[in-house]
Amino acid sequence: MAITRKRRSGIERRCLSKAAKRMFMGMPRSVLRAVYQAECHFKQKKPL
Repeated sequence: MAITRKRRSGIERRCLSKAAKRMFMGMPRSVLRAVYQAECHFKQKKPL
């Protein structure tokens, strides 16, 4: 299995859980942003 690395946005790097990153890998940025908002709401954290 080859490991491919790419540039990551701040949302991917700091905020999304590892499970969400794995589940939504390759999705558009708008989907990642929506998942991030949902995780922040669940954890009662202020989004970036």
